[in-house]
Amino acid sequence: MDLTQRNEELAAISREMFGEGMLLQAVEPAKLCLLKDNARFFKRETFRQLRDNIASDKRLSSVPLCYRHEDGRLEVLSGNHRVKASIEAKIPVILVLVITETLDQSRRIAIQLSHNALVGEDDQSILANLWSQIETIEDRLYSGLDSEVTKELGEVELVNFSTPQVPAHMVTFMFTDGEKEQLSEILDMLSDAAKKSSAVYVFPGTQYEAFTKLLADVKDAEKIRDSSLAMLLLLKLGAEYLEQEALAAADQEVEEARHG
Repeated sequence: MDLTQRNEELAAISREMFGEGMLLQAVEPAKLCLLKDNARFFKRETFRQLRDNIASDKRLSSVPLCYRHEDGRLEVLSGNHRVKASIEAKIPVILVLVITETLDQSRRIAIQLSHNALVGEDDQSILANLWSQIETIEDRLYSGLDSEVTKELGEVELVNFSTPQVPAHMVTFMFTDGEKEQLSEILDMLSDAAKKSSAVYVFPGTQYEAFTKLLADVKDAEKIRDSSLAMLLLLKLGAEYLEQEALAAADQEVEEARHG
């Protein structure tokens, strides 16, 4: 491969994309200068997996960032482990992004540290969902997630929502006959329900059929399919009725006081 010709083509593209301060360049990874002081380190097994991934791909699929010194040396500011892994994987040429404008040591170190420090965090639920979609052992190894992370992912519960997630409280309505001989069983039922619900309301068992019929009538009358919405409408109607009763009682008290 004629790198001189390739780099001339890349230089023209770089000027259009970055101006004069940066350029893309094809280089032999072994000719790059690695940092002497690199705060970021890889565990041995992590680096081995990175090297194996690059060897399997037969290319480096991300671009290291380098700085060009006055003497022409290209120093790797970000991507030292990727460059080293490429060398071990015997990749002949990689693509790098080179800073060509003059930077002092302070700025170069700041760039180096920022590339290590400014990283995101994983949403564990989404990560677990993505992990569950990887079908083969080879692909799971390729992902690079270590054993501690994958162990935690196994403990993440995946929940599918068919409706928007909104704040909600579970309310339980229980209907029971309430005979004394069933008291222990009833109390156990109430205890279990209380653990799952924000509130538990208990009614005589004889009212169950009347309650379900009333709920069904409201759904039919208002063309409502969802029982929760029908229950909310029932509560609204009940509140309006109680308000009217309170107003009527107040009017009656005023009338009685007037004639008293």
